[in-house]
Amino acid sequence: MTAFQRPADAADVLTITSDPEADRETFERDGVIRWDNVLTPSQVIALRASMERAFFAGGDEPADGVLDLSETTERPSDRALLQKIGIWQNDPVCEEQIRRPDLVPRVEALLGGPVRLFRDHSFYKPAGKGERSRLVLHQDNRYWHLDPPDAVTIWMALDDATLENGCVHYVKGTHHLGKVEHVRPEEGAVLVEALTDQETVPYPVPAGSALVHHINTLHGSGPNLTDRPRRAYSLVFVRADTTVRGRPMTEYPLAADLIR
Repeated sequence: MTAFQRPADAADVLTITSDPEADRETFERDGVIRWDNVLTPSQVIALRASMERAFFAGGDEPADGVLDLSETTERPSDRALLQKIGIWQNDPVCEEQIRRPDLVPRVEALLGGPVRLFRDHSFYKPAGKGERSRLVLHQDNRYWHLDPPDAVTIWMALDDATLENGCVHYVKGTHHLGKVEHVRPEEGAVLVEALTDQETVPYPVPAGSALVHHINTLHGSGPNLTDRPRRAYSLVFVRADTTVRGRPMTEYPLAADLIR
C-alpha cells in the first residue's frame, strides 16, 4: 500500500460545518442526516477514478472481489448493481477519507462514544442497466449482525444522486424498530415484509454530499435510468463496545488512532 500523505493544499480539505447538536437530534428522530460539501470537487474526481480502478482495474470486466448484486439463483448476472468491499487498504485516495480528522468526532457525537472503523465499501450502478440496478429496501444490520446496533454508514455521493439515476430512499424513524423481518421471494431479491404502508423518502444529493444513516434505518435506492454511472463511497463506523455475532470487535481499529 502506498504510504499515506495528507494533502499539501489545505484549501482542498473541507470540514463538516453542520451543528452537531442539531445533527444528533435529527439522527435520533429520523435515523438519517445529510452533510453537504463533505468532498471538494477534486476529491470527488479522485474518488471516481479510485472506484473505476477498484471495480474494473483498467479493463471492461469487473475486477477481482467485485460482487454483482443483480445476480440471483434464478437470473444470470448482468452487472447492473456492483459492490466492492475493503478498498481503502490499497488506495491512498480512499485512505485519505478514512483518516479525516473531522469525521471521527462527528460520528462519536452521534453514537455517544469512541468508535471503530468497521469497513469501507462502494456501490456502482453502471449506465443503461435500468430496473435491475435497483437496490431494494433493507437494513444494513440484516447482513452485519452487530449488537448493540450502534453504528452508522456514511454514504458519499460521487455523482449527483437523482431520482433518475437511483438516489437513496429512506423510511425515516425505522431504526427504532430493531431488526425487521426480511424475506427472499422467488425472484431472489431481499425484501422487507413489514412496513409496506409507510412511505419512503427520496434523498437526492449533489456529488460531494453525504448521507449518514443508522444501520437499522430501512433504505434502498432506485434504478439508474440514465446513460451515466451512479457511484458512491461509504464508510461504516461502530461504537467501540459493539460486538459482531457475539464477539468483541477488538481486531477493528479505533477510528481515533487512524487520524493520529
